[in-house]
Amino acid sequence: MRNLSAEHTNWLAATFGDRMTTRPVERKLYSHDVGEMPLLIKPLIGKPMAGAVVQPVSEAEIIALVKWAAVNRIPLVPRGKATSGYGGVLPVKGGVVIDFFRMAKMLRVDVEAQTVTLQPGIVWENADRELSKHGMTLRTYPSSYPSATAGGWLAQGGAGYGSFEAGWFRDNVLSARVVLGDGSVNVYNGDELDMIYEAEGITGIITEMTIRIMPEVPLDILSIGCPDARELQKLLEGFLECDLPIWSMHFINPHMAAMKNQAPPMTHQGHAVEEHVELPETYITTIAVRESDSELVRSKLAERMSTGKCKAVLLSDEIAQHEWENRFRIMTVKRLGPSLVPAEVVVPLSGLGEMLSEVEAKIAHPVVKEGMLIRRGRNPKAEAEVVILGFIPADQRKLSYNFVFPLSLTIAGIAEKFGGRPYATGLYYTKMAPKILGEERVKALKDFKAKSDPAGILNPGKVVGNALISNALIAANAFEALLRPFGNAVTANVGENFP
Repeated sequence: MRNLSAEHTNWLAATFGDRMTTRPVERKLYSHDVGEMPLLIKPLIGKPMAGAVVQPVSEAEIIALVKWAAVNRIPLVPRGKATSGYGGVLPVKGGVVIDFFRMAKMLRVDVEAQTVTLQPGIVWENADRELSKHGMTLRTYPSSYPSATAGGWLAQGGAGYGSFEAGWFRDNVLSARVVLGDGSVNVYNGDELDMIYEAEGITGIITEMTIRIMPEVPLDILSIGCPDARELQKLLEGFLECDLPIWSMHFINPHMAAMKNQAPPMTHQGHAVEEHVELPETYITTIAVRESDSELVRSKLAERMSTGKCKAVLLSDEIAQHEWENRFRIMTVKRLGPSLVPAEVVVPLSGLGEMLSEVEAKIAHPVVKEGMLIRRGRNPKAEAEVVILGFIPADQRKLSYNFVFPLSLTIAGIAEKFGGRPYATGLYYTKMAPKILGEERVKALKDFKAKSDPAGILNPGKVVGNALISNALIAANAFEALLRPFGNAVTANVGENFP
């Protein structure tokens, strides 16, 4: 843990003025993410605490900061909105957290080329709102669209709404401008982006990025109900077989539908601001298609469902619109928790039904899941993949939380059994980086970091690091079968409407 001296904080104050703080409350706020580690495991990551927080306004300030940090061996931790729960933004070595709140502009829009250049701190919802003024919109965006930042998603990686057509976010990034660990600046594109994408800031600090966009057109929304996971897989495979022009496809599981039904409605000044829509407690797949393609998609869907190849029913337009309009409110069910144990994985579509069924059989708690279908895997020859954003409602205030948390290892193990992998590395899954990123890419990342960050100041311990917590989770995985009964025995008080 590198503590900041008075000389260090004086330099930061002189450089950033009132855009720098060392106040304990703010340092603490910037020293965690949305995840909550069990008390019994927390000692393995120490007490992450930023020595200072800065908010740069330009690339020039970031260059100066990096050069100063390299000379003084001060760790730098770039931070978006910390919407991931893998520990990727925890300042485990102390140092300075970089908040990009003041670098949140849309710099250039090229309507003809269908591209936009963004600063890293812009929130996706704000970027989309600005694009709408030009008649354009995002090709894909994360489920944390109202709060996640552009730079954060590039550093984290992933898929989201629109990924059925647009693929992984990496497929939509044209270039990234990056400050390296020695203070130099490079622009990366093509295959070079593999050293930036999913690297979580260990190889460089993103200052600009250019991505593909598309024209904004009206959408038609449909929702379909399936009785079980295997029928869900058949339904999704059917869409692929028909090669339909669908933009986005995602689903929720029966537990998510049930919890949405239990969750209290949104209110404003004591009055409900939405009408309650009762959802069928089944697998609900919601599809977004351009209105120009709606007739074709609806006719093919009706044709397929009439053959009896899959046991699915078209749900009401009321349910479809409700699900689409509330697609960003997944975290509202947290009020029924009150905490969440994250369990995010990627599985090939061919193993989806068996994977979901085994999770239901092995875990006694209501595992709440949302799935995003990607038509293409990580390369053109790969089969379709599904990102499953899952969590188990629990209560971190109780000792029993320590037994529920290992159930996330059960889910990761089941996903791996059917050809899947954890969603991201961060701090907790660095030991699984070869499975998540690929062995060749991990080696390339290590070599790149050694050259681009010789002082080792950029987000140390993440992605390809050797964190104790990652070693412990790997070791715990060997005892998963022994730990699982203790987690299943914990009583989940879902529905108590915690504040």
